[in-house]
Amino acid sequence: MGLIKILPWIILAVIALFFFSRQKQKREREAMEEELKSMRRRLAERNREGSVESSEMVRCPHCGTYFPKNEGVVKNGRLYCSRDCARRG
Repeated sequence: MGLIKILPWIILAVIALFFFSRQKQKREREAMEEELKSMRRRLAERNREGSVESSEMVRCPHCGTYFPKNEGVVKNGRLYCSRDCARRG
């Protein structure tokens, strides 16, 4: 008899959990789509400015990775690909 009394509450809880998980997925998807739009906008601006196409590629003295010169980090007169390489180099 006790199970019959709590069964509707269990069903209601399952439905509520399903509903809230769907709402969370929808919010996360919308946030990701907005971030993607923002990234595409920034990329389009870069392409219009010509910074991506005209950027010279240089080699990091620490890790050997090639990177665009205008995105490098300068330390002690040397150009590194990242702050981490600059700190280690």
